[in-house]
Amino acid sequence: MRTVERLLALALVCSPLAAASAAPTPDQGAAVVELIPLERAAWTPKHVLVGLSGVFGSWDYWYADREIEIETVPPDAELGLYYLRRNFQKRFERASAPAKVRLPPRADSTPRDAIRIHATANGYLAKDVSFPSGEVPSRVTITLSALPNSLVFLGQTSFRGRTTLTLRTTEQPEVRLAKSSRSDGFSIALTKTALKLERAASGSGARLTSIDATQIAEDAVIRVQTDAPDVEVRSKQSFDPVNSQYVLIFDLMRPGSTAPSDAEIRAQLQSVAFSPSPDCDARYAEALRSRLGDAAIAEALRPSGGVTDLYRREAMLRLGRFREGSVRTEAGETLRTGSSLEMALAIQSAATVEGYLALLGALARSEPQPEQTMRSLVAPQLSDSEFAPIYEAVEGARRSCHR
Repeated sequence: MRTVERLLALALVCSPLAAASAAPTPDQGAAVVELIPLERAAWTPKHVLVGLSGVFGSWDYWYADREIEIETVPPDAELGLYYLRRNFQKRFERASAPAKVRLPPRADSTPRDAIRIHATANGYLAKDVSFPSGEVPSRVTITLSALPNSLVFLGQTSFRGRTTLTLRTTEQPEVRLAKSSRSDGFSIALTKTALKLERAASGSGARLTSIDATQIAEDAVIRVQTDAPDVEVRSKQSFDPVNSQYVLIFDLMRPGSTAPSDAEIRAQLQSVAFSPSPDCDARYAEALRSRLGDAAIAEALRPSGGVTDLYRREAMLRLGRFREGSVRTEAGETLRTGSSLEMALAIQSAATVEGYLALLGALARSEPQPEQTMRSLVAPQLSDSEFAPIYEAVEGARRSCHR
């Protein structure tokens, strides 16, 4: 009996001494994140049993240094590290993966202690993993899943005093619109959407002064700066079955503005100075396509619901009036603009309709800012500075042909 009592006394006396002697030594080779609560766990009868087991050979298990390594896929995720006791947060630290984390010895934890790791990376779904404090593995690997939606196109047009933003996503988006409190403008947040644009968003014109897009954790965020605080924003959504994409349109205009009527658009197109010239029209189209690419022009001319669609459609109708109500593609196909089905096919093939790009160029030259108008009609994904040399070259080709 006396032997047992002496062992108990020895365990109680030696436990704190051994714990102190087992104090962790900082790793000189890498930064270690301390995730040890400032408050030690309350004493319980468990500590007597822990001390006894330590005497009989389990000392390292209960009192040895504990460091875990955390890695993620992708490897550069941001980590939120939580030490919880009875569901109350006792310590919180931030780190970047891969990371080494120091935990308290098992003897200083309770069965209600837990470690929670929150991992986030731009373009991926956030993920949480949790372990009882005494059962955390020495290496933790967290694999993040890609976001379910992608923003694949962001274009902006400035036409007739109105700015239109066009967004295309691969899945039905959840959209949050927030007014900026610091400046004139607003932000568009697409939740759980990855930013997958071919080029950085930029541009200005009409109601728009600047635009940029960035990935913030799980959201694609577009920040829009406008030329006045009272700019009215109207939005609508549609689905493009050809590309299997969801289309979001945001029209920026002055309060009370209305879309032009069909009669107004027709009158404007009729007033544009244009006569078909097969050779010069073909040279103009080739100069434009060689610099933008057939696919980019076809994408720009595809209907999206913006105000420029109305002008492109009316331009096709006017072109048809030169050929008794029909247009001709470069492949030799004749399409009647009076037929709704054939008109839809003509709009879908607009990039290859003879004379169509030249007519859009004539429409742009009738506007106060022809270069910006032409960019809005055929290259809304480009900024003004990117489109400027293209427009200069294309117009140079037109002037040399019409001499």
